Amino acid sequence: MSSLPEKSAGSVVLIAVDESVAVPFIIKFVAQHKWDNRTIFKIVNVIAPTMLDHPMASYPLFLESVERDVRDDAESLLKRTRAEIQAKFSDLLVQTEVIAGSPAEVIVAEAERSGAELIIVGSHGRSGLKRFLLGSVSSAVIAHAPCNVMVVRVVETAKSESEVAS
Repeated sequence: MSSLPEKSAGSVVLIAVDESVAVPFIIKFVAQHKWDNRTIFKIVNVIAPTMLDHPMASYPLFLESVERDVRDDAESLLKRTRAEIQAKFSDLLVQTEVIAGSPAEVIVAEAERSGAELIIVGSHGRSGLKRFLLGSVSSAVIAHAPCNVMVVRVVETAKSESEVAS
């Protein structure tokens, strides 16, 4: 676990990413804004508890393998996201962390712990039954955050990720 510098060292912007489809939209948002030269970007990926409805789920080695794969994917996503943001803001500190737990709760707790002044999250724009069944991390973060929250909408259109990122 990495520790953040004291709050007086700069403003903390907490960026929560959950899957690669949201990353280009979030990076585009971050890149389009001017940030104070002491801004600290903290990019997190929250791994929700593994719940498997699979006959092999009762085998510890299988479950460990799945959890290791999920963590490896999360770390890879954070590494790529960090590299893209760092390329745009080479003079700013960009940190990453994979954290296990309930996504909305972890994001809010991390914002409180780090003294974040802004949380950036993606939203898939689900509504109706899908939102009811899947929940909304961004809505829960907005409701409980100790600071401002920017929800970057993930537009599901024919645009490719490369079009969005440019």
